[in-house]
Amino acid sequence: MKSVPGHVLFITRMGMACPVGLSVSSACAAKRAGLSALQALPFFDNACEPIIGAAVPALDLALPATTRLSGLMQHALVELIQSAPELDWNQVPFLLCLAEPERPGASVRELAQAIIQDISARLGIQFHPTQSRIIPCGHVSGLHALHEASRLIREARAPACLVGGVDSLLNASTLQWLDSHRRLRTSTHNDGLFPGEAAAAVLVQANRQHDTCLEVSGLGFAQEHAPLLSGKPLRAEGLAAAARAALTQSGLGYHEIDLRLSDVTGEQYGFKEIPLMEARLFRTVRKEDQPLWHWAEAMGDTGAVAAIVQLILADQAFRKGYAPGSTAICLAGSLEGARAVAIVRDLHRSEGRL
Repeated sequence: MKSVPGHVLFITRMGMACPVGLSVSSACAAKRAGLSALQALPFFDNACEPIIGAAVPALDLALPATTRLSGLMQHALVELIQSAPELDWNQVPFLLCLAEPERPGASVRELAQAIIQDISARLGIQFHPTQSRIIPCGHVSGLHALHEASRLIREARAPACLVGGVDSLLNASTLQWLDSHRRLRTSTHNDGLFPGEAAAAVLVQANRQHDTCLEVSGLGFAQEHAPLLSGKPLRAEGLAAAARAALTQSGLGYHEIDLRLSDVTGEQYGFKEIPLMEARLFRTVRKEDQPLWHWAEAMGDTGAVAAIVQLILADQAFRKGYAPGSTAICLAGSLEGARAVAIVRDLHRSEGRL
């Protein structure tokens, strides 16, 4: 179990491009309305049936993977950068979240190089030359990037950190790997996921800006010793340890959390893990409901973007007043067993302004 040294972080700007919207506001509005981009894709499973998933309609699936994902990342970054023109981006580290290198079809190094080169050429922006780095950890990448951002802001005096991620499961190698491990949702197999794709970015700062809504008040990390493909009995010890560390840092009990956000993909494993975790954490009875929100029902599994889009959804729900309270927990887990948890709170409501 590991928690981050106490250092408050603020999410001050954000950008997003995904199958249900090409901006933060449109994507979150679609999610709130219950819209879904899931449909038959031009890929077929081992039973020769179309694979159901979600693609970003603005980008042709026939394009090379690096071209498509670089374009997605640029779209999200443009939205963020346009809202934060006062920064000297050369002093801002770019923490790029990507899929695990072990995942078939990930092409992590090639993708990272393409994104960095394209951003420099097309956007005319250079991020910090030595402190920028890639974080190829899959679902938990975004929260590990927050951890690294905290360190860079605290130790290297970075004025801000850009946490961005992009991923797509919509390529032949990844889809074949998922199908061979019986992880795809099909007409004959309900315990599986819908593949998706997205890009998202958030600007992390130590100082609150005038319109800041979201504060990251706790981060925790741990390792689950019974991950999905291990065949071992799940007890959710890893997720519980990570959540306990994040809650301790934030000074909250689990009963004080108003909203749960998760990277569950549709596989039963994730939906079993959460109540097992909660059984280990609940010490006080809570009468109010704790809704569970997840993006997978709208756009499938988004891989390395899964944690970042939770932060964005929490910000929008708090900012626009449709969240059930002022605190939320963000849950993420990788296939190999890494678990990461963030506690976030609504600054506006906690100060009595909503």
